[in-house]
Amino acid sequence: MHKSRLSAIVVDCHTDHIEHAAGFWSQLLGQPSHVDDDGRRATILAADKGVSLVIEAVQDEARIHFDIETDNLAAEIRRIEELGGKKITVVDHSVIMEAPTGHRFRVTGPNSHVLPSSGNVWGDE
Repeated sequence: MHKSRLSAIVVDCHTDHIEHAAGFWSQLLGQPSHVDDDGRRATILAADKGVSLVIEAVQDEARIHFDIETDNLAAEIRRIEELGGKKITVVDHSVIMEAPTGHRFRVTGPNSHVLPSSGNVWGDE
């Protein structure tokens, strides 16, 4: 068995000033943003501490995608592929997947304290 859950909605944006980009979303949601040490990513935790909004500086296309966190990356990828999704590439210990509709999303290892208590339980591997 393994667990997974929606952990983040990620706003990819072209910016050299992540604080400024995150400021808009922070004010919109009424929650503070926290910029990572490298200055390329800011996180805004939802009021219920479930799903976070991540503002990320990127070189490629500006878009919005979501992250799925799991405690078993290989099992979650197999499950998604069985549903019709496909693996696109691996980037920084994350796997970029594509839904049958063409929408891309990222699957990561556990990155929050929330997964153990709130994730969906899948299979009986």
